[in-house]
Amino acid sequence: MFDKLEFDIDKINTNEFQNFMIIFKDQTDTRMQGKVKHLMSDIIMITFLAILARCDGWDEITMFAKSKEKWLKQFLELPNGIPSHDTIQRVISLLNPETLYSSCIKFLIEKIDELTVKDETKDVLSMDGKVTKGSGRNKETTEEIKALNTMSIYSHNYGVSLVQDYIEDKSNEIPMGPELIKKLDLTNCILTADALNIQNALNTQKETVKAIIEAKGDYVLALKKNQKTLYEDVKEYLDDEDVLKEIRERNYSEDIEKSHSKIITRKYFMTSKIKWLNGKEKWEKVKSIGVEIKTSESIRTGEVKEERRYFIISFKDDIHSYADAVRKHWGIENNLHAPLDIVFKEDANRTLEKNGARNLGILKRICLAVLKFVQTYYNLSLNKIRFLLSLDFENEIEKIFKFLNTKDIALLLKKNT
Repeated sequence: MFDKLEFDIDKINTNEFQNFMIIFKDQTDTRMQGKVKHLMSDIIMITFLAILARCDGWDEITMFAKSKEKWLKQFLELPNGIPSHDTIQRVISLLNPETLYSSCIKFLIEKIDELTVKDETKDVLSMDGKVTKGSGRNKETTEEIKALNTMSIYSHNYGVSLVQDYIEDKSNEIPMGPELIKKLDLTNCILTADALNIQNALNTQKETVKAIIEAKGDYVLALKKNQKTLYEDVKEYLDDEDVLKEIRERNYSEDIEKSHSKIITRKYFMTSKIKWLNGKEKWEKVKSIGVEIKTSESIRTGEVKEERRYFIISFKDDIHSYADAVRKHWGIENNLHAPLDIVFKEDANRTLEKNGARNLGILKRICLAVLKFVQTYYNLSLNKIRFLLSLDFENEIEKIFKFLNTKDIALLLKKNT
């Protein structure tokens, strides 16, 4: 974002720090106010800043706060000094994760819109679940605690998860989908989701389709064998070489990339000739079916492996949107799930208290969105940006809040043109 912009960073102020404080102060505090010694907004800001500065657990967050107490007092009230480890964890556990996250992400999306030209192409939204492995316990060591499972809908245009919610186990993942979708306006969006091998997935995914259409969106949804005859019918049709030959003349796309020691070729076929498809009326506004044929050729041995995935699609005669949606779906893994584990060590989060684990995860997602916002300025990996913050926190955090001040940046850019 910032690599194409030229402005004097010294002319920008850091008032976005206060704007974040306003968001944090707006969070509902359910504690008995007569017994409160530490402000909730102070504790949220301490945790937020500590996570940015490479702190991933409660002990590290507390150590950060104590080491930066003098600096923090310039901005926070801290009426009784730095709260204890237990107090920080307990207060963060009381937050409403949905309210906190939606407020911060809305704020960041407005910042992105202020600096970028609106993309007229359809945004691809990927829906998928992620398990926080460290939050579970098995029966052999203690009472069984199921690992925290988060369902997210990720926007590729904005590079952030728009909404997410928490579910107790994988069997509830698909039913959660429609509830998340209802929170969004999907106008000019294509939602993608990978099929899961879950009992009754056929009926629950029909509810997902219905929710997408009611939210005014389109869909590209993967099929698997548990979807009874639908998968088999689509597979049999699109595995026919004569059918693929006919489709290739109208709705076909291909891309080739070199990945490590392999050459990967992806071929996309799409057709709206589905009058023959049995039961299509049960899937709201399905207009096309498609297949992705992925071949992986080893440069060293010449061995070729092929994988085919089949889809139902809510639009027709737009091979580029279909191929783009299929390609981008796994971006949620590379751009959201992987950074949470690799950069923020989310899989190592062993907090047993579920609300604490959830809300720590929410704050990590907010920090991830902030770091991705400034990443093009730093031209460094997210890990290295956090490392810089840990080395010289006061100076680097000032830079980050300056780059969040998009109004000042926009004014400087306007003066320079």
